[in-house]
Amino acid sequence: MILCRNILFVFCLVMIASGCYENEPVPTAAFTFSGDNEFKAPCNVKFTNQSTNAFSYTWYFGDDSTSADTNPAHRYVAVRKYLVELRAYTQSRREWASWREVITIRDTVE
Repeated sequence: MILCRNILFVFCLVMIASGCYENEPVPTAAFTFSGDNEFKAPCNVKFTNQSTNAFSYTWYFGDDSTSADTNPAHRYVAVRKYLVELRAYTQSRREWASWREVITIRDTVE
């Protein structure tokens, strides 16, 4: 009998928690970026988050670096193209959206 009550209690908690974020708006992800040194290596790039309806963020900078900042900056040192991805999450993290852009860091000698 005690086991049944405990299972029922846990079930109720799960059901209540699952409905807490039921009406969350779906996020959109978007960003812009600007770089110093005309995008020549080494280059500091500033990212401006333009996402909506998001609670938290994960940035993937294309060089195995990440950030959870809203508007991060990142330094690129190698000459190549980088695929940058922003993921924007709702508070429950049930819904998320992503936006990707390619950044090209050029050689200082052209």
